[in-house]
Parts: sequence; C-alpha cells; structure tokens
Amino acid sequence: MILCYNMLMNKAWMIILVEGLAISLLGSVLHFTYGWSKQNKFVAIFSAVNESTWEHIKLALSGIFICTLVDVWWLGDNPNYWFAKSMSFLVPIVVIPVLFYGYRAVLKVKSCLPIDIAIFFIASFASSAAFAGLLDLAPMDEAGGIVSMIISVIVLAMYLSLTRFPLHNFLFRDPITGKYGYDGHRVRKI
Repeated sequence: MILCYNMLMNKAWMIILVEGLAISLLGSVLHFTYGWSKQNKFVAIFSAVNESTWEHIKLALSGIFICTLVDVWWLGDNPNYWFAKSMSFLVPIVVIPVLFYGYRAVLKVKSCLPIDIAIFFIASFASSAAFAGLLDLAPMDEAGGIVSMIISVIVLAMYLSLTRFPLHNFLFRDPITGKYGYDGHRVRKI
C-alpha cells in the first residue's frame, strides 16, 4: 500500500499514468469521431478516417497534442519540456508499426483486435514514459532545442497533411477497402 502511494506521489509516475490514460482514452474516442461527424474534413485532421496503420498513429499523436495543451501549463518551465515532448511524438510513430507488423509476421495472422488495442495502449504509455523520463535529464543545450523544433515541425506537418495526401505504401493503406486517406473510409450501411 505504501509502495503504491509513493509511486503515485512520484511526479514521473503521475505523468506516465495520467498522460498514458489520457492519450489512450482520447485516441479510443477519436477513432469514431470522423464517422460520427458524417465525414467532416475538419474532424478528419485529428480523427481516424480509415483503418490504416497511419490513422492509428495519428490517434496517438492527437492525444499527445491535446495533453500538450494541458501539461505545458504545469511542466512547460522545465528546460527539457519541448525536447521531451518532441521525443514522445516519435514513440507511437515507431512503436505502433513495429509491434503491429511484428506480431502479424511472427504469429502469421492478419490481425487480432485485442492485440491491436493493446498495442495502441502500449504506445500511449511508452510515449508518456519517454516524456516523463526525458524531463528528468540534465538540461538540454541549444542543440537539443533545435532538434526538438525540427522534430516537432516534421511531426506536425505529417500529422496535418498525410491524411489528405497519403503516401501510397502499406502504412497508409486501409486493409478493409485497399484505399488511402479519405478514400479508404468505409461507410457502413444500416
């Protein structure tokens, strides 16, 4: 009991727990908002428009961006804040495809929904853990600030444009329709 209390009182563990849950829950809800909005193009910026791997990465990034709007008020004075945040953007970009395509190759299966959901949660918590861990490092120098700006701009540009202008490769291909971006969205008939 005391161990659990001490863990919750530790700032890093709080960040991992709160942000990991927030990213996971926000991403889960945003998975459906494009359909709920009747395919609104503004909603498509931060919601999944199809079942491609990229759109699931984008859901994690949406959660991270939303958390950034909140945590910058409490943690933004940390000299490593923007470096830690920019590195946390990269985690789901790497973790989701590696785990998703990795388990499918090893198990020789098309897909397994419980594993797919677990991968999203793992990526969310791993992103939060990277963020919390990097906040506690010795303060970064100017080079760290420059790297974080470059990474942040690249990730934001990808986030804002790759649904509208998807690359035509396996990460962007909807496995259900075989299409890309908005065209990959399958409208359910009732």
